[in-house]
Amino acid sequence: MKLPIMIINSSTEQQVNEIIRLNEETVKYGLTLSKHEIMQIIDVRNDLLRGYGRIELGTEVINKLIKSFYNSSYIQQDMYMSTLMELQEVFYYMKNETEDNLSDDEIIEILREFFEDYCKGSIELLQGREIENFARNQRIKYQESDFLKGVSF
Repeated sequence: MKLPIMIINSSTEQQVNEIIRLNEETVKYGLTLSKHEIMQIIDVRNDLLRGYGRIELGTEVINKLIKSFYNSSYIQQDMYMSTLMELQEVFYYMKNETEDNLSDDEIIEILREFFEDYCKGSIELLQGREIENFARNQRIKYQESDFLKGVSF
């Protein structure tokens, strides 16, 4: 009974260490995450995955989000952890809303563009207006595509 707990703890420790190594890059922009903050981010990620019915084994998405956003002029140390948590939520929401038709990298690129160019660092605008509009347009695009596949000329 203790073995699975040890495996989970070992896995979590490995994930924390993968993310903590990114501090070497992010510190140049005044951003770092403590071990405790990383564990909170991983806990939020796990809750999001359960909520969206998704499975993810590693920290690849978190790592990609950090690498894509740490040099944003809109992210400051005092909001760094909470911003990453909210970006994760938007990411998994978009993954579901686009029915996995976009790769992780494509979604992260879109999030970065919206965050920087249209939302000027506002997570609220990103979560609301931009992502909702994007998701709606994607659903329409895929519905039209599915409809055209069934039409013969």
